[in-house]
Amino acid sequence: MWTDFPMTTVAFIGLGRMGHGMAGRYLDAGFAVAVWNRSKAKAGDLIARGARSASSPADAAVEADAIVTMVADDEASRAIWLGKDGVAGIFPARRSPRRPVR
Repeated sequence: MWTDFPMTTVAFIGLGRMGHGMAGRYLDAGFAVAVWNRSKAKAGDLIARGARSASSPADAAVEADAIVTMVADDEASRAIWLGKDGVAGIFPARRSPRRPVR
């Protein structure tokens, strides 16, 4: 059963038609879900069902075991990962193990 899976907290970013349904399924399966969407109104019923409302993509991802994004296009994807308050900003920079240090 999914509730026995070691990942228990999921960040869900992008709550359009597909994203909203997927986030709801995670809630139904017993996961703790943090949600963020550009238009906050789309998250209302998920929050009423127990999802945590995040103030930004980074806030949604800060304690997540997994991050799911379901956004419209490349521009939106870049914004949620690399933009102001983007998800990538919460992770420390790491050197690639394949890249030699000079």
